[in-house]
Amino acid sequence: MVFVTVGNATQGFGRLLEAVDALAAGGFFEAEAVVVQSGNNPDFGSTHCEVVPFISMDEFDRTMEAASLIICHGGCTQVQAVRLGKVPVVMPRREKYGEHVNDHQVQLVQALAREGKIVPAYEPADLAPAIIQARRLNEAPLALAASPMASLVAQAIDELMGSR
Repeated sequence: MVFVTVGNATQGFGRLLEAVDALAAGGFFEAEAVVVQSGNNPDFGSTHCEVVPFISMDEFDRTMEAASLIICHGGCTQVQAVRLGKVPVVMPRREKYGEHVNDHQVQLVQALAREGKIVPAYEPADLAPAIIQARRLNEAPLALAASPMASLVAQAIDELMGSR
């Protein structure tokens, strides 16, 4: 199962959702199910993917763990995927598209991509080749060597969530 998540930001992220849906419509994922957590994108619908706006944290964690591939935004989810030993495809939300208030996600994606922890897809045209690359990288377990950026982000997430 492919899990696509845009998080819970209040800005829409149709750019990622529509790109995934177009790939699914074209048969890119073949028979593999595509589950999309669409967040605050009430106008998004798909006949090719299973779409749910939001799911509980427990269900989110189970879905992340079960997914053969994770496609996500450039926020906390990418670090969670890395912590699970997976290499996600990450499209950062961009200020220029009205998807976020600034480009901090681009900076985080660039840092984690330099470390080989994620595969970036900055624009919809980047998505298919990024998925192919991530699938290849996910065939072998991700070495969880110390990552300065991932460690800092993980620590910040733990502090924000009260270290559950």
